Amino acid sequence: MESKTFSDRDIVEGILANDEQISRYFFFEKCTPMFHYIVKKLFGYKVEKNELISEFYIYLQDNGWYKLRQFNYRCKLTTWTRVVAIRFFQKKRRELIESESPSTLYMENTESIEDGIQDALDVESLVNSLSNSRYRDTIRKLILEDREPQEVANEMEITVDNLYNVKRRALMQLIRTVKNDL
Repeated sequence: MESKTFSDRDIVEGILANDEQISRYFFFEKCTPMFHYIVKKLFGYKVEKNELISEFYIYLQDNGWYKLRQFNYRCKLTTWTRVVAIRFFQKKRRELIESESPSTLYMENTESIEDGIQDALDVESLVNSLSNSRYRDTIRKLILEDREPQEVANEMEITVDNLYNVKRRALMQLIRTVKNDL
């Protein structure tokens, strides 16, 4: 099946069935103009399009694709997606703005440094919020410290395959934590 011939029903059913080709086509090709619009109009600063796509995908995937299952084919899928995505990112942007300190000064030369520091603090506090210490250690060592999997597995006295399973569960718990905070 050629990507240009996907109907809205094909796309929805493909996404629900975890069809990678259809998901990639829809989110990375068909919705690209929408994500460019969101980056430009809603955020006004450098935001990675792929990061937005990932966040939106996770949002739609939540609760067994509950939000996507609400699509009723009364309009085009892209129109429905645009409305849902804009509302989602408007809410996310409002939450980001409300969480910023009102006394923050804009300093042109230090903006990216401050962003990096804030991002690191946010990630560290998010990792610290994980209730399972093994998950915290795994995320910290593999992702934040960028250590070799074999080294971490040896340290934890487990196999590398088991380490990847722990990492996957840790990331799933991290995603659930983030979703609960939204």
